[in-house]
Amino acid sequence: MLKLLIVFGHLMAVCLAIGTVLMTDLRLLRRARRPNVVIAPPTRFESRVIGWSLIVMLATGAVLIGLDWDRNPGPLDNPKLQAKLLLVALLVLNAWVLHHRVFPWLQRSAAVARWSGGQRWFIAFTVGLSNSLWLFCAFLGIARPWNHSIALEAVLLMAVGVWLVASLVIRAVLGFAARETAFEPTQLLEATPRAREVRRGSAGAWKPQPAQARITGY
Repeated sequence: MLKLLIVFGHLMAVCLAIGTVLMTDLRLLRRARRPNVVIAPPTRFESRVIGWSLIVMLATGAVLIGLDWDRNPGPLDNPKLQAKLLLVALLVLNAWVLHHRVFPWLQRSAAVARWSGGQRWFIAFTVGLSNSLWLFCAFLGIARPWNHSIALEAVLLMAVGVWLVASLVIRAVLGFAARETAFEPTQLLEATPRAREVRRGSAGAWKPQPAQARITGY
C-alpha cells in the first residue's frame, strides 16, 4: 500500500509539471499569431508549481528505487532506468540554466523581432530540452516493456531526437512571432488593380497598422 501511494504521488508530480509546461506553451502559440510579441518568463506561481513538482518527483523516485532495491538488489542494472536517471539529472541542470540564465534575460529582453538568430536558437534549445525531457521521462515511467530489453544508447538517442524536434518547433514559432507587422484581411484587396488606383489617388489614406501583443508568461 505504501509503494502504491508513493507511485501515485510520483505520477501526480509529473502530471502537474507537464500540465503547467503545456499551458505556457499553448499560451505562446496563441499569442504568437500577433506581431511584436514580447516573451516574458513564467509567473512566480508557475515557477513554484514546476519547482515543487520536480522536488516531489525526485524524492518519490528515490524512495521507489530504494524499495525495489530491498526486494531485488541491483535495479540500476536496467538500462532504461539508467537512461531515465541520466535524463532526469539533465532536466535538473537545464532547469538551473533556465531559472538563472534564460528567464532573467527574458525579463529584460525586447520583442522577439529584435532578437538575434543566436538568441532565438538558444531559447529554442533550452526550452525545447525542458519540454522534451519532461515528456520523455514521463514516457519512460510507463514503458515497462523496455525494462532490460533496450540498450542505454537507444533510449538516449531517442531522447535526442525528441529534443531536436521540440527545439525546431519552438524555433519555428519564434520565427513566426518575430514578424513586426500583422497580416490584415484588407491586404488581399491591396493587390487588385482597383485598389492600386485608389491608393494612387489618395496616398497615405489607407495604411494598416500593426497590432501589439505581449505574452504574460512562458
